[in-house]
Amino acid sequence: MQDQHTAEPAPPYYHRWLTVPNVVSVLRFSLIVPAVLAVLRIHEHPVAALVLVASFSLTDWVDGVLARALDQRSRVGEVMDPIADRLGTVAIAVAASVVGLFPWWVLVVVVGVDLVVGAVALRHRSLGVLRVTKAGKVKTATLMVGSVLILAGPAWESTAVTEVGRVLVQVAAVLHLVAGVQYVRQAAGRQAPPAPRDGRGRVRRPGSS
Repeated sequence: MQDQHTAEPAPPYYHRWLTVPNVVSVLRFSLIVPAVLAVLRIHEHPVAALVLVASFSLTDWVDGVLARALDQRSRVGEVMDPIADRLGTVAIAVAASVVGLFPWWVLVVVVGVDLVVGAVALRHRSLGVLRVTKAGKVKTATLMVGSVLILAGPAWESTAVTEVGRVLVQVAAVLHLVAGVQYVRQAAGRQAPPAPRDGRGRVRRPGSS
């Protein structure tokens, strides 16, 4: 007879790491450096920059779709995905700003908001448990589409496409401010997802048995 005091095993959500969505996230990490280098040389190889940045942006959508379709959500993925997103987006934006394609003020807003949110989350020990808001999702999509269009301009020899992209990233900057306020409120309120519990109502720790 099983001891009633023995906690149930932690759910797969906590100890999964080798999943298809996580492999896609690792691929996204691997695309950051080549994409940045390509953007810095966009005037020499505009198509390469466009393809690499578009591929980076596409993986952000693909891993979420796969996680839901394959039922492979994991704690590792939920932590790794936003890190890859922010690191890659900022690095590509810096490179695009250096070559004169990306508005500097947008970059300052994006980095500034992320630093504030990160500091508040660390202060309240809620880093890694913040849930993505609707404003955050729209911001991410708008910023990525805008960034791709900015880089598509040189590849397609169209200044109009680049200008549309610049408008979109500026809209994304405003949305980033809105999302940032929401994340700060989450972090300050410690609105973390409910912790799993065992059969006796005790909090179940990852890896417990």
